[in-house]
This record gives sequence, structure tokens and C-alpha cells, in this order.
Amino acid sequence: MMAGVSERALIRLIRGASVSVAPELIQGIGDDCAVFGTTDAGQWLITTDTLVDLIHFDRHWHSPELLGRKSIAVNLSDIAAMGGVPRFVLLSLCLPVSLGSEWLQRWLSGVSAILAEQGCVLIGGDTVHGRELVISVTVIGKAGEGKILYRTGARPGDIVYISGPLGSAAAGLALFQRAKEEGTDPGQWPQWQDLLDAHLDPAPQLELGQQLGLSGCVSAMQDISDGLATDLAHICLESGTGSILYAARLPALPSLDSAATFLAQEKLDLMVKGGEDYQLLFTVRPGREKELEARILTTLHHQIYPVGIITEGQGVILEKNDGTRCDITFQGYEH
Repeated sequence: MMAGVSERALIRLIRGASVSVAPELIQGIGDDCAVFGTTDAGQWLITTDTLVDLIHFDRHWHSPELLGRKSIAVNLSDIAAMGGVPRFVLLSLCLPVSLGSEWLQRWLSGVSAILAEQGCVLIGGDTVHGRELVISVTVIGKAGEGKILYRTGARPGDIVYISGPLGSAAAGLALFQRAKEEGTDPGQWPQWQDLLDAHLDPAPQLELGQQLGLSGCVSAMQDISDGLATDLAHICLESGTGSILYAARLPALPSLDSAATFLAQEKLDLMVKGGEDYQLLFTVRPGREKELEARILTTLHHQIYPVGIITEGQGVILEKNDGTRCDITFQGYEH
């Protein structure tokens, strides 16, 4: 909730008050990236994210280097969700006076490392002093050689796919919070290191996003930042459809079972409602599934997972292992 208004309500308010048509504007508010440009000059993607200390990260357990990587990665994931290629980065920082130069240098080393890995160039930004550490990143990307993938293209009968395991980052965050409350070292839990790493250092699925864009099989896509329940609801809302997810088909790391038991949390809740997995969520035209699975396995050695179907109607329905169904529309993370 923000100022007594939910994130979705605030976005609707801003969207309603904004000009939606302009020269060279292809996609405005309502997707992972805005899209602008022309056929001759090329089409560009732009996305921005803001991270606030103790809301989106906690320096108690997040090292400066890994936080630097994550600050960029969450924006790169938006570019991946459109099938694009990241090119340029703008960076704005609100820095508390108490923040030492050593911490900032280490943070910048993480930023520089991930930019170099992805071939991105930092081209500008802004810095100010304030009470809290606030990191705001804007990434500009080039549209891929294939068509740009939007949230609006899903149709009844399309198959819902996920690019990888769910619930990992949410479990990792809960483990860090548990360790902080108890004053213990999360290093005592090597059996859950993969979950801790998922929270600390998410990997944007850029190559996969580009291959999905090139395939011609994918009808809609976005990344999973606020949880599967919320992010699939965004696709359904923008596409004018509903969907059914099958709990038995949802992929997870093997370590999630024991972590969920230790945390006294439902594994399915972590998978469906937990955020920051930064996997890709996409829909595939019926009859194209095997073709796409083979293509991705051959080109990237990457498995993708069919987990549901797009339906008539609206909202996201979860079918549990016992066959019962419940509505989970927008039940993920709320800012």
C-alpha cells in the first residue's frame, strides 16, 4: 500500500491521467517496458525501478557487491520479458550521509560487473543526499530481431509456461529474516544456499527472452517480480482472459520442501505468492509447445515448464493437488 492506495489503483490513476498517444510511442503504461521508435529508426524499450533500503533490500545481509548486481538485474529482467537486448543504463542515487565511500565503491563494482556481462553502458544519472538509501535504475534496450512480446497477446487455449523454479527467492528472504531475528548466521544453513542465492543475486533471463521472441510461438510474456499469482493476473487483465494453474506442474528447487517446513510456511504459497523469482512467464499458442520446448532445449539447454492454460473469463484460478480450486488473482506481493 502507498499513501493508502494500492499499487494497482495508483497505476490506474496515473494511467488514466496520462496521454496515451504520441508520435513514435508504441506502448506506454501497462507492460514491463515502454516501447517507442519507428520501423526505419528501430524500436527501443525503456524500463525503470526504484529500490528503497529496508523495503526492497536489507544491508544487514545483502552485501554491497550483490546488491549492485541486483539493482541492475531487476531492470534487465523487464527487458528480457519483452524479448529485447539491454543497451544503456541511467542510475540515480539518494545517499545518506552515513553511507561510507567503501560501501559505495563495492556496490559500484557489482553494478560494473553485471553491466560488463550484459554489454550495457552506464550513460548518466543523478545523485542527491537524503535520509534513506534509494537506488533508481533506468535501462534502455533495443527490440530483438523477432517481434516484441507484450502482455496483451494471450488467448483462450494458449498454454501457460514458466522458465524455471518458483518460490526460491521468497524462501531465501524468509530465511534471512529468520536469521536476523534470531541473531544467527544464515551460513549455518548450507542446505538452503541455493535459496539464499536466489534472493541475493537473481539472474535475468535475457537469452531466453530473446529466443522466445524469435520463436514465433509465444503470444504474451512478462517476468515474475511480484509472484506468479499477481503477474499472471496482469497478463490476463491486459489480454482480457482468465487462466487456470495446476499446482502439481509448478517447478521448484528440491531444497524448497525442507525450507518451507523449517519456516512453517506453505510451500505452495511461497511458489505462487512469493516475489522476486525473475523467471519468465509466457503463453504459447496451442500446437506449438513441443516445437518451442525442443528449440529452447537445443539452443540454450534450458527446460521450460507448462503449468496452466489461458481460459475465457477473468482472473487466475489455482487447481490444487486434491482437485479443489481457488481464486488467487493478484495475491502476490503488494507494494
